[in-house]
Amino acid sequence: MLWLGVVFACGPAPRADAGSVESPVPGVLSTPRRLLPYVALEDGRVLAAGGHDGGRTLGSCEVFDPDTGRWRSTGALRTARRNHAAVRLRDGRVLVVGGSNGVTVGALASAELYAPDTGVWTQAAPMAEARNDPAAVVLPDGRVLVAGGTDVDLRPVRSAELFDPASGTWSAVEAPGYVRGGAGTAVVLRTGKVLFASGLQSELYDPVTGHWEKAGAVGGAAGTHRLGHTVTLLPDGRVLVVGGTTTQAARTAEVYVPERNAWESVEAPAVPREHHAALVTGEGAVLVVGGEHSSRGTLASAERFDPAQGTWTQAPTLHEPRGEAGALWLRRGTVLVVGGVNELGTLATSEEYVPAPAVAQATPLE
Repeated sequence: MLWLGVVFACGPAPRADAGSVESPVPGVLSTPRRLLPYVALEDGRVLAAGGHDGGRTLGSCEVFDPDTGRWRSTGALRTARRNHAAVRLRDGRVLVVGGSNGVTVGALASAELYAPDTGVWTQAAPMAEARNDPAAVVLPDGRVLVAGGTDVDLRPVRSAELFDPASGTWSAVEAPGYVRGGAGTAVVLRTGKVLFASGLQSELYDPVTGHWEKAGAVGGAAGTHRLGHTVTLLPDGRVLVVGGTTTQAARTAEVYVPERNAWESVEAPAVPREHHAALVTGEGAVLVVGGEHSSRGTLASAERFDPAQGTWTQAPTLHEPRGEAGALWLRRGTVLVVGGVNELGTLATSEEYVPAPAVAQATPLE
């Protein structure tokens, strides 16, 4: 039945969400997925668009319905892609940009828009430059800023551009001073400025002036290059950065303080990690789950960071180890952890994580 679901989900043409094929097993995707962004829709569902199944780049898409606990196939992307960026626009549509289509290394300039009410993707105007693994964020005025990434030859793209949903057009903006990229590495601060924290030098983009400026010292408080890390806006306006692919990055955490334009070290998590997921809980703590470590392999462990105390505490583990997984809040106050990869391969399973300290548990959705 799983293979039957894959056949239906991977059709070449967009299809409406209504009446499409539903997974026969709760919590299981129609196909394993990694290297994709998951997007929370306005109605509480979760969209999985494209990605990689361990052998090929995907054009298929599916939507998770929290009421049934099942994934249902929806309209296919017009172009198969992985390592792309996706954001939900103010009007509820989802914009997907860039990535790779799996031809050699590849990088895409194309963009698409998803309408949740019909389940159909439409072609949007392409970006000026092809970008694999770009960073994207919705600005306070509703426009979308896309920066960095790599080109078809894996060379860093040191440029940025703006998408205006009202006109459906792109416009060039001032180039950042340093190379940028990576899903989830940009956050909008209370001031309206955007912090891009990746590589060796973090930067701020000011939508009012259109200019970039350095955000703190080179290398931050840890003095390291970060890739495969998480960037999380805290309730008090600071920004928490955790982990990364270098030894120094994996074992450290730091916070950016906008008022002083400076980075400060905080207590390190107990487990060094990269390619993990991070979310802010209802109590204002940060939940970090899964990921990978160079010597420990794929991780099932989870930790909570208390911004007020600056300390970490252990949280219940995931049902199974997973790196590069999606993690999103559901309206009932639980976290959907989905897909990713571990030593057994690319994953199709999901689990629902209950983050409350006293009753936290991770259970498979099957």
